[in-house]
Amino acid sequence: MNRAHRAGATIGSGLAAAALALGASLPAQASSGTGWRVVSSQHYAAANAYNGLLTVVAPRKKDAWALGGTDLSEATAGAPVAEQWNGTGWQAATLPSGLTSEIDAASAPGPKDIWAVSHIGGYVLHWNGTEWSVAKTWPESPFNPEQLTGVTAISPSDVWVFGAPGENAGLGTWHLQRTTWSQVTGTGAGIAEASALSATNIWAVSSTSTSAQADTILNYDGSSWQQVTSLPSLDLTGIVALSATNIWASAQQAYPATGSVLVHYDGQSWQQIAVPWTLNVTGIATDGQGGLWLPAEQVSSGHWYTLHLSGTGTWSRKLLTTAPGEVGSLARIPGSRSVWAVGATPGSTGSDATVWARGAAG
Repeated sequence: MNRAHRAGATIGSGLAAAALALGASLPAQASSGTGWRVVSSQHYAAANAYNGLLTVVAPRKKDAWALGGTDLSEATAGAPVAEQWNGTGWQAATLPSGLTSEIDAASAPGPKDIWAVSHIGGYVLHWNGTEWSVAKTWPESPFNPEQLTGVTAISPSDVWVFGAPGENAGLGTWHLQRTTWSQVTGTGAGIAEASALSATNIWAVSSTSTSAQADTILNYDGSSWQQVTSLPSLDLTGIVALSATNIWASAQQAYPATGSVLVHYDGQSWQQIAVPWTLNVTGIATDGQGGLWLPAEQVSSGHWYTLHLSGTGTWSRKLLTTAPGEVGSLARIPGSRSVWAVGATPGSTGSDATVWARGAAG
């Protein structure tokens, strides 16, 4: 999800966050219920810190990762955090020391190959099945650090990292091939995030300028990025490629309009489907059954929902949290109809890093 669209980027802004004092509450364990429910709630810092999880990936049924940070308000440098699902519970994981900011996006080609990128802080992390390590760093301006917005990994030696402009300038598009990182110029330089069908068929949402508005959909054919369609009236917030003839993107109406739409490609043409509520949709994920899951915010109230569009075209929504909370992203649990969602829920004065499940999680 492009951080430019995430209201949580300003969660708790103007409030001074206390110094980091690591600690965590005991996680609530998953049950066999069918509706949305909190299965883990953690607080890593002082009571007024705005903790939260921003991205979740599930490479297999009994293995998932939720990542975020200790201070989403960015009032302090904060630190990244990670929680792992081991089939029975969520447990805190150790990340490399000395890192700041929070994890904004992750990609999981396999259970022993997980990639994650910071929001600011200029680093890429890699999980090899045993430990997390720093795979790449960039020097950043101390006064206006550049941001990363997405990562799409094909294998341990084929990884795309994206830094589109948003609330900060972007670090650009980078591609790891074997052991060498190279920067992408030209059409693919402004990508916010992408979804891969294969190493030679990747779909992305991108900005055509230095603005925060992602208004273009691109495709990578194995040799270069090409523009597929331009949607200047929209601000694209996510994309998921299900097949070569089934591509979905989420979008907000470009300012000053309100509301959100889905954009669908059927192999021949692009169509827009209106979201039936006045909500800002901030991402998109498959439900594995021909439908979609979407996190969305009602800006006027600060309420966050999960939306579902079934494969038959039926919409539903569920309120998950109120301000100062957030729903960061969703991921289907492989081999099931169940879903993980991650984000933040209001704490006593700040917010807690939260994982929800819908359906059986074990």
